[in-house]
Amino acid sequence: MSRTRRASALLLGFCLAAGGCAGWLPGAGTGAAALRGRLAELPVAPPPAARLLLVSIAGLAPAAWAASPGDGSPAMPTVAALAALGVVAEQVRPVAPPSAYPVHASLVTGRSPREHGVPADHRLGERGVRAERYSHASQLRGPTLWQLAAERRVPVAALDWPVTLGAELDALLPDVSPTRRGERYADLLASAATPAIAARVRDAGEAGEAAAEPGPARDRLIVDLACDLAGSERPPALLLLRLTRTDPVLQASGPGSPAARAAFAAADADLARLLACYDRAGLLADAAIAVVGDRSFEPVHSTVLPNVALAEAKLLSIDATGGVERWSALARSNGGSAFVYARDEAGAVEARGALDEVARRTGAFRVVPAAEMLALGADPEAWFGLDAAPGFAFDDAARGPLVSPSALRGASGRLRPDAAPGPAFLAFGRGFRRGVRVPEMSQLDVAPTLAAALGLSLEAEGRALVGLLSGAPPVSGR
Repeated sequence: MSRTRRASALLLGFCLAAGGCAGWLPGAGTGAAALRGRLAELPVAPPPAARLLLVSIAGLAPAAWAASPGDGSPAMPTVAALAALGVVAEQVRPVAPPSAYPVHASLVTGRSPREHGVPADHRLGERGVRAERYSHASQLRGPTLWQLAAERRVPVAALDWPVTLGAELDALLPDVSPTRRGERYADLLASAATPAIAARVRDAGEAGEAAAEPGPARDRLIVDLACDLAGSERPPALLLLRLTRTDPVLQASGPGSPAARAAFAAADADLARLLACYDRAGLLADAAIAVVGDRSFEPVHSTVLPNVALAEAKLLSIDATGGVERWSALARSNGGSAFVYARDEAGAVEARGALDEVARRTGAFRVVPAAEMLALGADPEAWFGLDAAPGFAFDDAARGPLVSPSALRGASGRLRPDAAPGPAFLAFGRGFRRGVRVPEMSQLDVAPTLAAALGLSLEAEGRALVGLLSGAPPVSGR
């Protein structure tokens, strides 16, 4: 790359990260129109795609890229352009529970949490809900998109994608964060990430440590790494990439807030920078791009603590710090829902009675029977579930008021999102048709459909929606 072209590329990356002070490519015009024009001129070609970019944006729903009521411009011009030109779902049925780790596992397996083995974000232990997350790939049951791709002996990369810790991938930045005092992000990655990525964070010093928690700094690191991989000798044929800067903002400020709108705009700029890197590397024309939301958020005003009711019923005991010491029945929160576990049937019956009474008295949630839980594909180890009423969300704490004003303004995880459109799904590029609207689909359909775009067949509960593809793929693999 010449010095002039390199300088132009650096300027482009800065402008896109800042919200777009330059066009899609140097000299190609300005703003969203140039971006849409560049995408529109890419050829329509049948599958298989040479490579797939699967990008997850926390909390992304169709409303996030809707036109501004003020000036009519989309809040997320990159996502809006992909949706207008490619395939976009109007309604996506989420898995149960619709929380980050179960969803990301379903997005790469096409299986429900009941089948793939990742039933929640946090693991259970003898002393209640643990800080440890379901991060390790060994917990997944059934084939994954990355395993199918690896069988073809093509490069695979996963950057902050949940449940990939320990996966044998060509490039891996796992979803780990420090949990103990004094623990450093670089030290965690030394044994968890691929060596080049671990060295990148270590050599960055405090700038690398800034990416220790999900948010803007980690998203910048992830896109930087993805751009490096795109320009490498063996760019990934499958890239799994998660952007999380929107997650804490949606929780703190709520969906539809100015802060959430700004966070989605910044995530859109990250996506634009990623696509620009692929275009400069000459990879975009043969690539399929899928952008998904992991879950949708709803406004919250009150917090419910079901474990307080279970403690009052003597089904769990609390230690001096307020944590769970022992339990015979316990609720594990997913935000807008909670699943209830018990050591035996007697404990489950007693817990059901206690929580039925709270539901009747407060109107804050409904009790979800086991048969409905199983029909939703939820954790079969749970005896029953709780589904929050609009405006309410659950927490795992076992001490405090049963219902209190929420410190958060947004939560995800409800099992019945009513008429909400659910999380986003859109796809564009090699192997996908143009201008197709999908009235309804399941999150379980994502993985088998993307596998078909790559010319692969994935054994899954979901369906490969071949009507989204620009031709019949030559299917190989499983």
